Amino acid sequence: ADNLVESNGIISERLAGTLRYLDSDAEEQRRGITMKASAIGLTHLYVPPRMSQNKQNGKSGGSAASSTSSAPRNMVIHLIDSPGHVDFSAEVTTALLLCDTAILVVDAVEGLCARTHSLLREAYLHQLVPVLVINKVDRLCMEMGLDASEAYMRIRELIESINAICAAMLNSAALDDEESDNKDARDAIWNFDPIEGNNVVFASALHGWGFTIPTLARSLFKSKTVPLKPPLMRKYLFGDFKYNSETGKVLKWKSNGGSGEPMFAQYALAPLWEIYEGVSEAAVAVGMKSELFEYGTVANGTNQNKKSENAKIEATTPGMERVVSALQVGSTAPSIISPQPNNDRPLPKTPQELQQILSRIGAGSESSIVTAVLRRYRPLSDAILDAVCETGPSPAEAMLNYRTRALALQIPQSLGETDTTTSKIEEFKKIQEAVRQCNPGDDV
Repeated sequence: ADNLVESNGIISERLAGTLRYLDSDAEEQRRGITMKASAIGLTHLYVPPRMSQNKQNGKSGGSAASSTSSAPRNMVIHLIDSPGHVDFSAEVTTALLLCDTAILVVDAVEGLCARTHSLLREAYLHQLVPVLVINKVDRLCMEMGLDASEAYMRIRELIESINAICAAMLNSAALDDEESDNKDARDAIWNFDPIEGNNVVFASALHGWGFTIPTLARSLFKSKTVPLKPPLMRKYLFGDFKYNSETGKVLKWKSNGGSGEPMFAQYALAPLWEIYEGVSEAAVAVGMKSELFEYGTVANGTNQNKKSENAKIEATTPGMERVVSALQVGSTAPSIISPQPNNDRPLPKTPQELQQILSRIGAGSESSIVTAVLRRYRPLSDAILDAVCETGPSPAEAMLNYRTRALALQIPQSLGETDTTTSKIEEFKKIQEAVRQCNPGDDV
């Protein structure tokens, strides 16, 4: 939540991720958990991708930003940060009643837990549109020591297990659900497919980075890293496919003994791994003990030079050249993928530009440098807010197509089917339709 709040300039970049701005209660700050739901309104400039113009149904059909124009739109998103602990489930239920879109955050290492199962069912019963965020992907590198290909397979298995749970939930609900109107469209949004839409975000909230497959495909195409059109490229970006840069062909990748690595590992994860390892190498070069790989596989080593009290990592420190090189591949920053670039946070292309950024924000430690770099490389706030704008419905669209049962007014049982109450029933149905259409007119 801090990263989303920071995108509106409410808190500083340096504090985002550690301040826990929406945990305003002293006990919440002391215990480090969310105990009460907190709400905040955020503004976001959403630039619809051009290919979404012809996709006005299915998963993206009910989005709040659905439009025949790809012109940038100023959106207002109301965010409710609710607790995750089972002891505060009442706060979660209240938040689900108020919202039209649910951002479901799952730990890439811990995976699914019992609480995740119950939240999935509760969000489905309230007819919300889900956005899945695979969080803490950085732990796969720094704590578990997985390479990019191994991390891809673990993430793929996690998404498959979530879809299996959702499929079982839908099959169980189908036995009790008598409604058929729009049911297939409502059920389709509960199949999380990174290729088909913007409903899956890969992220690290601690370091402020996140991306989706559609935005990554647009980035690789615009930077001419992979000369494939984004609608075609994203079909191969999350799957068992590898790209041969010499022949320009996409080939099948075999997980058991195959050469090369899948495209997701090569273009999505490998640059991130390179940035983490480069900063860690720079820390060792100035005599620091690496904080990033404290439990991982990258050896801390010892530097021949004695560490000074004011040891500080700079853009010219050995190892930082790996960071600058990795930043040029697969950036999803607005200045790279948007038709109208946003230069508020330019992506550094040289060590000199990187040093200017580090000096401006006072970053010199491992964590501060990683956060400053990755927020510009793949900004988390843009990834999540774009996903909400594209996937989530507006309040009017939610009541009309998605939350018809959750937000519908029920006809009182006192109104029977006699002739004397027929006119009253017709009037009540008009009120029902006005609620669905968000129509406050005087003729209702």
